[in-house]
Amino acid sequence: MEKLVKETKLTIIVSLLVSFALFVTWIILELTGTPFTDNKAFLALSLIPFSVALASFLKLMKIQKSPNAIISETDERIVAQKNEADAKTLKVLQGILFLLYLAYTFIVPEDVFKSIVWWGALGILFFSLFAPFMFRYMIKKETY
Repeated sequence: MEKLVKETKLTIIVSLLVSFALFVTWIILELTGTPFTDNKAFLALSLIPFSVALASFLKLMKIQKSPNAIISETDERIVAQKNEADAKTLKVLQGILFLLYLAYTFIVPEDVFKSIVWWGALGILFFSLFAPFMFRYMIKKETY
């Protein structure tokens, strides 16, 4: 349990540092008027690690409030339910990615085979389709 608490605290600290660095970068770019890119991107990106830190903080509060919650997270039935929910989420996301890929291809047909966005969408779709097989193979290889 101590290991989990230390890992969670480290996650909070690192996430807050990254979030703070991105936020300060945004402030500096705004004050100096430097047109690096759209400076709002740094502000938006700073929210991601801040959200991770917040989620980790809530997890830490849950652990401190109820140490028995750790046991329920390692229960095989609960782990199986979480894995099943993750698998269904992946299937839904794969369907959404496929629909977005098709929509982009039909809406902007002049970008097919030419645009990096089209290739990126195709690559992400293929990765979402083949990644489970690759990870399953890697896990199987590690266990044997």
